[in-house]
Amino acid sequence: MRYLTLALASLALTVALQACNEREFAPEYAISRLDLANGKAIYFKREVRGITGNYDVVAISTDGNPCTSVNDDTDYCICSWQPYVYYKLEDDSLHLYYATADHAPAKDQFPVKVVNHEINPMDVKLFEHTYWKLDIVRLDLAVAATKRCL
Repeated sequence: MRYLTLALASLALTVALQACNEREFAPEYAISRLDLANGKAIYFKREVRGITGNYDVVAISTDGNPCTSVNDDTDYCICSWQPYVYYKLEDDSLHLYYATADHAPAKDQFPVKVVNHEINPMDVKLFEHTYWKLDIVRLDLAVAATKRCL
């Protein structure tokens, strides 16, 4: 009887998943291009995937393909679980605020120096209300169901 119950549950799950469109489970993305003074470009790319959307990563990459996941060899990963990034581009440096890039790319030379700036948790609200006074940009990376990778 236990095996019959498991078999029926498995069958029900299979039918339910087949009824769902593959596109419904495809990763959603947001992408924004940032042109550098040296003539090169980098991209802020956010990818959200998983049945519950529990994979949520922002990458800084030289690859403009929004459907290419973060690559430790070539990209910076910002593991902030936030749909926005605060940054300031200054000469040959990209300053990140409140979200930090966890490591430099392992293999490729990145076209801009990335500098992390931590914000004290006690100062977050003040920072969120005054960042623009310091010429810091808030880049919103909202994903949309219309922007999916297949």
